[in-house]
Amino acid sequence: MKAFIATIYFPILSLKQPLAFQVADTNLLPSPSSLRGALAKSLAYFYQNFFNGSDFQSLIEKWLRKIESVVPYVTAKPETMIIKGTVILSRLRTLEQRGRAEPRDAMRRGITFLQKIKACYIVDEKQAKKELGEDALEKIKHSLWNMDRVGDTESLISVSEVLGPLSLKLLGTEGDVNTVTNYDLAGTLDGPLIDNMDFIMTYEATGKNKDVKKPKYSRTHFLPLFAEKIGKFVIYKPKEYRVRTKRDVIRKTKTYIYQIEDIKLVAGDIS
Repeated sequence: MKAFIATIYFPILSLKQPLAFQVADTNLLPSPSSLRGALAKSLAYFYQNFFNGSDFQSLIEKWLRKIESVVPYVTAKPETMIIKGTVILSRLRTLEQRGRAEPRDAMRRGITFLQKIKACYIVDEKQAKKELGEDALEKIKHSLWNMDRVGDTESLISVSEVLGPLSLKLLGTEGDVNTVTNYDLAGTLDGPLIDNMDFIMTYEATGKNKDVKKPKYSRTHFLPLFAEKIGKFVIYKPKEYRVRTKRDVIRKTKTYIYQIEDIKLVAGDIS
């Protein structure tokens, strides 16, 4: 396994929480899947022939599964304090609502004023070369530089630095981390903030659309943040928290705490 660290600057982050409707609150930090998706989009420019075909949606889903096998673990470390707010969006829906005289909709959308994060991508080097070619690591690094958005349409980003490929240093099964951690990978030994990120797709149990997958369950994640009220505002500041690792039941491997540069995270066995 090798790691890449991308330093990312935001004006704002807007990333709708899983299963939210109408009042679309946002996550405080980018979810692992949104960061992986940003890389997948950028990396796709090197492999445009992959998308030749009539069923474009199926090709996109296949591409995302391929990138997940290449980049099994992704996380984020906040570098600055965070403030959360909301805006009312009024958008044209010309393609979806052609029959209406004024095809508009409006909804309350959460936004996060987030200046800077470090995104860490753990790459399975062997799988990367198998799926993407011998120059996979070089293309991944170029693609990290070229990322332009994380989350919703409004969430433009600027990548200022990319480090890697880097080696991971094993720290153990219990200790402090300063990145987003999936509950399925570790349990917390103190009280970090908790957020619902990503979601699990499942088939309908009943009804006519049993063969269609829909988002049903969100995943719990621990955040390296603590909340402090200053006047009328709640400020979120970076803070390490302590975890004890579990077994990754999805990838069927033990998990450990690793360090790459100043990032401490939980990931599967890299041996």
